[in-house]
Amino acid sequence: MQGILKPEQEEILKRTRQTLGLLRDVLADVKAPHEDREALAESIRQLDELFLLVVAGEFNAGKSAFINALLGTPLLAEGVTPTTSQIFLLRHGLENQLTPIEKGVWEHAAPIEALRTINIVDTPGTNAILREHEALTTEFIPRSDLVLFVSSADRPFTESERQFLEKIRDWGKKIVIIINKIDFLSDDQELEQILDFVRQAARDLLSTTPPIFAVSAKRAQRAKGGDPRLWPGSGFEAVETYIRDTLDDEGRFRLKLLNPLGVGHRLVKRQLDLTDQDLLDLKEDA
Repeated sequence: MQGILKPEQEEILKRTRQTLGLLRDVLADVKAPHEDREALAESIRQLDELFLLVVAGEFNAGKSAFINALLGTPLLAEGVTPTTSQIFLLRHGLENQLTPIEKGVWEHAAPIEALRTINIVDTPGTNAILREHEALTTEFIPRSDLVLFVSSADRPFTESERQFLEKIRDWGKKIVIIINKIDFLSDDQELEQILDFVRQAARDLLSTTPPIFAVSAKRAQRAKGGDPRLWPGSGFEAVETYIRDTLDDEGRFRLKLLNPLGVGHRLVKRQLDLTDQDLLDLKEDA
């Protein structure tokens, strides 16, 4: 990432890395859990990578279809059954190529212009039949810089989605909610009812209202494939505008730093809570 930064950004990156390095040493000294230290180490390593956009949600919510529509090409398999059984890390490459890079994670290189400045991750469904799929997804969330959470308009904000969003919230990640499959709805009134429901549920869970977009990935794909009449009804114009404006050079850099800082803040808070409990126990013993 340093190759595309301004000098002042490189200085901020250097200070951030030093601060997080000190925190890593402190966590080792207090014998923090291994998984906590590994999560911090992984987030520090991510500072050297391109911006990481993670797409999560239940299976059959249309995550792969959404990514295909965003990229403007049918890169990923789609279907009504869990088609994504692994994590796919989408990167720019001179040709289409699949390469295993770690357990449960495959790198999918493709000559797509949008992937020159960001990496995109397609994750297994949070309610997939195989539970290890969900484990892969939850382990990958701490690495993300921005999470696009895809829910389906025919079953928005289910209980399993709420539980998964809690995990994302606890890691301090910036979340954008995508309501997909609006082409299944009968009219605009039904859409507004769903949006009101999701806004309220998200506000209650996250204590803030994240950006929420209603889209039809299928319409967007067909529009980009040669039927532009479907584009206005796809809702994709607003999503792409948001992503373009949010993930400009300054926006990507800011979110890139917020990722490891959010992980660090969470781990510091956890250690402070444990310390407070130890002090309370000592006081009671005394």
